[in-house]
Amino acid sequence: MVVSLNGRPARRGGLARSKDNLPASGNKMKHRILVVEDDPSFRKLLADWLETEGFEAALADTLEAAFILIAAEPLPEAVLLDIHLGSKNGLTLVHWARRQRHLAHMPIVAVTGDASFKDAKSVQDAGCNACITKPVDFNALRGILATLRVHSAG
Repeated sequence: MVVSLNGRPARRGGLARSKDNLPASGNKMKHRILVVEDDPSFRKLLADWLETEGFEAALADTLEAAFILIAAEPLPEAVLLDIHLGSKNGLTLVHWARRQRHLAHMPIVAVTGDASFKDAKSVQDAGCNACITKPVDFNALRGILATLRVHSAG
């Protein structure tokens, strides 16, 4: 199970902060986006793109890892969620998150290789804010994140 931030193993204890809620280094905190993707190369591609866009990528390769990271402080600004995670359905995370008061309004973008009407309807019914198909058009993804008011801290 991959549970990492910025492609590196997660550390316990969090980051040291200054009085203005900045990391001890004085730099602005990057806004975190949770990437839930079981394909390692596609997960890395999304993480690298998010980093170039000024975000911090929290990475999960399983549904179980996603449940851990979606509720980890600081909370993600948004989630990019593969809905086909092996034999598990990523929409399970959406159904759960929408029932949690502190996560209910978190933007969740479904990422799928299946652009069928049935899939799109399932994504919408689950409560996803948007859906994008693979291969991902990164200009379109940038637009979706902007529409959802998910911006980098930089």
